[in-house]
Amino acid sequence: MPPPTTPAAKFVLHPTAQGAEAISAIRNLVRRGEYLAAYDAAEQTGGHPFQPALDPVVLTELKYLRVLALARSGSAKRAMAEAGELAKSLPAQLPPALTEDIAALSARIAKDHALRAAPAERPALAAVAAAAYEAVYRRLGRSYAGVNAATEWQMAGRPDQARTLAREVLSLVERELAALTDPADAGHYWAWATRAEALLILGDQAGALAALATAAGLAHDDHGAQATTRRQLRFLCAALGLDPEPVIGLLAQPEVIHFCGHMTAPPGARARFPHEQQAGVAAQVRAKLQARRVGFAHGALASGADIIIAESALELGIELHVVLPFAIEEFIAISVAPAGADWVARFRHCLGAATSVTIASDSAYNGDDVLFAYAGRIAMGQAMNRAAGIDTRAWQLAVFDGDETQDRAGTAHDMAQWRLAGGVTEVIAVRSTRTTPTAPFILPSAKRVIHAVLFGDFKGFSRLHDEHIKLFLTTVMSPVAEVLDRHGAHVIVRNTWGDGLFLVVDSAVNGARVALDLQERLHTVDLAAAGLPADLSLRLGGHVAPLVPVYDPVLRINMVMGRGLTRAARIEPRTPPGEVYVTTSFAALLRLEPDSGVTSEYVGHLTTAKNFETTPMHLLRRQDAAGGH
Repeated sequence: MPPPTTPAAKFVLHPTAQGAEAISAIRNLVRRGEYLAAYDAAEQTGGHPFQPALDPVVLTELKYLRVLALARSGSAKRAMAEAGELAKSLPAQLPPALTEDIAALSARIAKDHALRAAPAERPALAAVAAAAYEAVYRRLGRSYAGVNAATEWQMAGRPDQARTLAREVLSLVERELAALTDPADAGHYWAWATRAEALLILGDQAGALAALATAAGLAHDDHGAQATTRRQLRFLCAALGLDPEPVIGLLAQPEVIHFCGHMTAPPGARARFPHEQQAGVAAQVRAKLQARRVGFAHGALASGADIIIAESALELGIELHVVLPFAIEEFIAISVAPAGADWVARFRHCLGAATSVTIASDSAYNGDDVLFAYAGRIAMGQAMNRAAGIDTRAWQLAVFDGDETQDRAGTAHDMAQWRLAGGVTEVIAVRSTRTTPTAPFILPSAKRVIHAVLFGDFKGFSRLHDEHIKLFLTTVMSPVAEVLDRHGAHVIVRNTWGDGLFLVVDSAVNGARVALDLQERLHTVDLAAAGLPADLSLRLGGHVAPLVPVYDPVLRINMVMGRGLTRAARIEPRTPPGEVYVTTSFAALLRLEPDSGVTSEYVGHLTTAKNFETTPMHLLRRQDAAGGH
């Protein structure tokens, strides 16, 4: 599940935390998608110098959670190796569920690989995952491994094996349900979801729907669990040739909205959203939000439409996530206070009740309306990422006077961007009382521009000696140059020093393509054959931010500078070798390009180098070959 966007405090367990307390805390982090924090907490708890000696079972579960978090945060290769090592040295008398979880780790990683593969490659990869799951099932006789084996065999084109396993799993589930004595145990949900999956494989769609209806009543608003089930069932339905909507519809998730609209004015003043229309708009907003099960709302807090929608969302128990273009007090002065003092009080109430607040730029406004467009795009991308994370629908709610201006910021701009990303907008119409056309936002080219920034370095470079330098430049940096030359039309700045890499690219999409092409090209290099350390690998951190175009008098070239460079530079040292981590802003803008071929997934909050900030982080990867995220 995607994160709140306010930088969170680094998760720290008390040095004496142990047993159920530590494990429960770390499992909750994994459940919420905070994989980086879960990894750090598992490391800390299992090896703290002041930690009391842990029970071997507790220590084993901590190691399991550490490897699981590692896999989910993008380090699949390393996680696969550590999963194998963990399985070799297990203490006696582990709980059956934990034994199964550990045994199935490698199978789970193989399944993830299969689900992300191109349709033509998926059957063979699904067969690998199926065999791994079935081996665990035959050894331990538990339903989780059994139903996953059955589903993977179905996806591999082996329906007879799938049905055989599904029949066995149904018997197991009955016994497992009978053994569950605590009504609040999450095992009830998973047992009924497993039953539904097995029944689908056996062709009993009515029985599967009944089981899913029961599971839905037991989910206790665990959106992450339901999203996992929905995705699994969607792939299974595709393999069975079934329409997935009647199936996954029983596990309906709360919807996500992006909201926007015109600012208002004091009573009697002419405006695109006049004062006297506010009550009617408020009633329509409430009706639209009540007509659907909305769980999350993302947008700004200007006077007028924004605050009216935010207030209704909060009254209805909807999570509010605010994105402001620059510092709070400056935003109030420009976008709230002109409508009257009462709007400032309403702004502060909404801001205080928000689940998260993102400040898109921590530098001054300085007349750059590009910051409004940047913040609007971040809010839209956040909403779409949130919806993708819990497998639900996102839509836009706009209060609009119908004036389709050519603004490059504001309501019409946000609506156009949302449409370009494939989104649907519901409009609440207002009647403008302005007598002159709306002046468009003007974005002077001499002011800030929005670009992608990439910082990279090669882990292991410090071990090289002088005799390796020319080899490094020929074997490693020459392929880097090849990739940058291929994207030359989009690479605005390129620089290097030793093993360091600094790039500015014209957009989030092109920045993502450059980053992934670099990693993929370097994965083809045989370092050992060239006489270099085989584990020498590039790590890349990326951010999209407003930057100031300048002329560098030292390098004597055109350059860009700004706070965004610092943020990107601090990400790279915490990125796993061979991967690309990007900020929420990068991920949000990338989401607005649905057919780009690149995407990202949330991996948790990360405290960047030199404790610069603790911020949500996303793993960059190729878009699923099937077209999903």
